Amino acid sequence: MSYNEDLYTAIDLGSATIRGMVGTKKDGKVLPIAIAEVPTSNAIRKGVVNNMEELHNKLKVLIDRLNEQLPDKHTEIKKVYVGFGGKSLMSRSYKINHKMDNPDGEEISDYHINLINERVKNYRLNAHEVLDVSDPYCLVDGRVERNIKGLLCTEFSIHFNLITTRSSNVNFIRMAIEDRLGLELEAILPSPCCEADVLLYPDAKTLGVALVNIGAGTSSVAIYKNDTLKCLRIIPFGSKNITNDLMSLHITYPEAEKIKLENATPFTDAYDDETLTLSSPDGTRDRELKMRDVNSLVTARMKEITANVLRVIHDFEAGARLGSGIVLAGQGALMTGFVNYLQGESKFVSLAREFNDKVYKGDTPLSGDVDYAGCAGLIYRAEVNCIGSIDAPQSTTAPSSKVATPVPQATVQASQPEETPEEDHSTETTEEHSQQQPQTSLFDLPDIDQPRKATKREPKSAKRKKSFNWFSKIKDVLTNDDVD
Repeated sequence: MSYNEDLYTAIDLGSATIRGMVGTKKDGKVLPIAIAEVPTSNAIRKGVVNNMEELHNKLKVLIDRLNEQLPDKHTEIKKVYVGFGGKSLMSRSYKINHKMDNPDGEEISDYHINLINERVKNYRLNAHEVLDVSDPYCLVDGRVERNIKGLLCTEFSIHFNLITTRSSNVNFIRMAIEDRLGLELEAILPSPCCEADVLLYPDAKTLGVALVNIGAGTSSVAIYKNDTLKCLRIIPFGSKNITNDLMSLHITYPEAEKIKLENATPFTDAYDDETLTLSSPDGTRDRELKMRDVNSLVTARMKEITANVLRVIHDFEAGARLGSGIVLAGQGALMTGFVNYLQGESKFVSLAREFNDKVYKGDTPLSGDVDYAGCAGLIYRAEVNCIGSIDAPQSTTAPSSKVATPVPQATVQASQPEETPEEDHSTETTEEHSQQQPQTSLFDLPDIDQPRKATKREPKSAKRKKSFNWFSKIKDVLTNDDVD
């Protein structure tokens, strides 16, 4: 079986499982080609990198399994898209308002649009990086408008949400992918938003919906309204906390995990004489656990997770109601009685059981497994082919020799950033300036069309290219002349 289309590679970093997928797009829909997963073990905690060596070993096994399933045995994975859902991930709401000098109103012109663009460029985020941005929208004298250029008004504003995480999380992922595996990191994207792309239908996003994923180490809440992300929060509690609580009954982690999945019945009453018999580790005697103790621990933790989830939703619903309610995902949402309990706290609660029409639903390796929603969403957003020939070297000799000479010079210049003012944006020194002052601003980014340099750290520019793209979404909404 062969494919003429581009193939994309996605890796979703979970607190319990790292999942990978290779897929293509057929008629605009995600078509999975290969899937694989490995247990996270100690590599990731609360969604963030905890052990670099362990993560390298897990990712190597995952990549090898995906390479074995590629349709062309003479190709291998060269680039990856990574989904991140760690505890520092969150959305930040921004509003840029401009009031016209003439109280009777003025026409919105290129002059006003350029002023807004300059104000956006001045934003700084200390110790955080932007992974994505919600679709921006404009208010002109209080009315939502799609094309603002030429409109008469007294004031207008642009609204958007930046999705950010700590810079250290991005650096650790880059080290694991680029430095340890030798692959190119094309982009890091927020997993909850990627999951929403392939699990939620447009009508639900328009009416208002909260996608709640109860994972192992964290729980995510992504709220959509009017087809736009309004709020994203990560709660540092998950189903793994339940397993740790059960271990207080003097049982091992595997025993606690099995009891949580097979025996626990939270949100229900258990009589004192109900017991669960376990064999001792050495097999010499049996142990008994009271189901009342088991259910009490599980119920308490699930109520804590639910209370935090509902607080995020209720804070948002104070300004707008979610017409489509709550959609649950993740293994933690499958706990016995959890959906019924949540329905008693909030109306319109349902489980995400299948993908929407953005995923090909024919006979594929995915088989409708929504646990791979993060990977499917990454491939839906992917734009760059990730598969290359095994015979082709990762960095060709000719380009390397061309860029080998300027590298030391750029390093020397970077040690003296004060000599080059930030205001200098001449086209002749754009690339050199980006090397001298990396990350001076989230918006002072190199030209997206500049040639790639065949150095090992070159994938760092992929992150910059992604940042440039999200800024262009804000710029496009101001300058778009097409009216749908």
